[in-house]
Amino acid sequence: MSPAELAYPVLVLFPESGSVRHDDAADLRVMSVQRVMGANGPVVLIDSRLDIYRLDRLESTHSGLWLMAHPNGQTDVDFELQCIDQADIEQARRLMLEREPRLRGAAATALRAALSQASTLEAMLRLAGKQGRPAAAPVAEPALPKDG
Repeated sequence: MSPAELAYPVLVLFPESGSVRHDDAADLRVMSVQRVMGANGPVVLIDSRLDIYRLDRLESTHSGLWLMAHPNGQTDVDFELQCIDQADIEQARRLMLEREPRLRGAAATALRAALSQASTLEAMLRLAGKQGRPAAAPVAEPALPKDG
């Protein structure tokens, strides 16, 4: 399966460094160098159909020298999508609870309760504070002079 076939937005969950929302296939192909290089376990993706994938062989497309020169930047990535489960909201909730720091701790009790009632990825993303980018405001057309 290719990233273009996923239902967007998607949520990528890293083992220890939280999660990142991606709104399209091009966005998914660029990730934080620190997250990619620091992933010491399976990186998981949940798409808007609530299908769950593992990102096998996740790696930067850049060389080690480039990565050392840009340790805090963004890098283009390659990976293989491996389907783990399809349309599994319970598994999606479990993964978010395990990996999303905002949903942990005593202060997050209300968020966890709301997550247990969420029925779409979009609702789950809002609870995790992963709203999408604001839509661009429409550009106003200049008024044409009237023929007189």
